[in-house]
Amino acid sequence: MLSRTHQASVIGRSASIRRMRRRSMTNRLYCRTNGCASFLEIQPERAVAVCPVCGYTRRLD
Repeated sequence: MLSRTHQASVIGRSASIRRMRRRSMTNRLYCRTNGCASFLEIQPERAVAVCPVCGYTRRLD
């Protein structure tokens, strides 16, 4: 079983990695739904961006 200290460090590290990923890839749209850490695939013919993991859809203006 994991100790609270270890769990807190793992959670903090994964949040840090997500922040770094968001900052380094500014030209790609990032899926911002809770728990999903992937990039959106742009579909220009429909003018939307879709997450391949969770199915989140975002309109492109």
